Amino acid sequence: MLVVRRLVALSALLAPILAPAWVGSRDAIREAELETTSIVTRTAIVDEPLDESVELWSPGHGAHTAYQPSTSPRELLLSFDDGPDLGGTPLILDELDRRGLKAIFFVTGWRLVGQRPEDVARRDLVRKIAAHGHLVANHTMNHQNLCQNPGEQAAEIDASTELIAQTTGIRPLLFRSPYGAFCKSLESALTARGMPDIGWNIDPQDWKRERGEDAVFEYLIGKVEKLQGRGIMLLHDTHEASVHALPRFLDWLARENARAVRRHRPPVNIIDYRVMVPKRTVTPTGIPELMGALFADARGSVERHLP
Repeated sequence: MLVVRRLVALSALLAPILAPAWVGSRDAIREAELETTSIVTRTAIVDEPLDESVELWSPGHGAHTAYQPSTSPRELLLSFDDGPDLGGTPLILDELDRRGLKAIFFVTGWRLVGQRPEDVARRDLVRKIAAHGHLVANHTMNHQNLCQNPGEQAAEIDASTELIAQTTGIRPLLFRSPYGAFCKSLESALTARGMPDIGWNIDPQDWKRERGEDAVFEYLIGKVEKLQGRGIMLLHDTHEASVHALPRFLDWLARENARAVRRHRPPVNIIDYRVMVPKRTVTPTGIPELMGALFADARGSVERHLP
């Protein structure tokens, strides 16, 4: 009976750990409970102070983060916002995979809702992003400015988090505020959820109509040529200008890095998202001790029945 009781205890400990793997199968059921709200298109942030606005800074808005300083003299983190997009995101994934690079994809939750073929395809695409070793992160549900709409903060953050968790089986660890909006109430909401707000310092503003592929490319090389410390690049996998400029930029960077090495200058290292994820203390589960006791009990039981 002691062995049985320990097995019951072990199953109770394992249930919360294995639960995320079961979540994906309930995707369609949970999605039916969600309603897609209106999509907020990109607009400029108004100048007047709103909701106790503070200086625009959060982990990632500068060349260093609050968690880890730059690990090399010049380094670059790639990030993509507003997807998944059935046209642009697969092209970016192919390019990153071909070069062995990893990135952060800040996805908007509304794109993961629905049962139309394109809705299902976008969920499959997010699973592919995660399966290929990239980080899927939270960019709110409907791309709202959460400092202009503080009453929507909890719903926008949490609904997107749940959709990402249902789709990938993994809860997002990072958040990016649409439009870079940053205020005390949003900071408090994110702190309560243990979710850092990741900003950027390289942004070609590819969403502007006049910013074509060439303009995006020229902007990127101009910024990265002068880069010191950590650069966090913001591109949109929903805009063709960045989708097509990315391979050109990465080819240029490879040539520049080769030239820098020959001239004994520091190259620009493309780093992955691990530098942005805060370290968390692992809570002891007691499973190793329980397994040891279980085997010891089983061994004792067997030995008692041996002649």
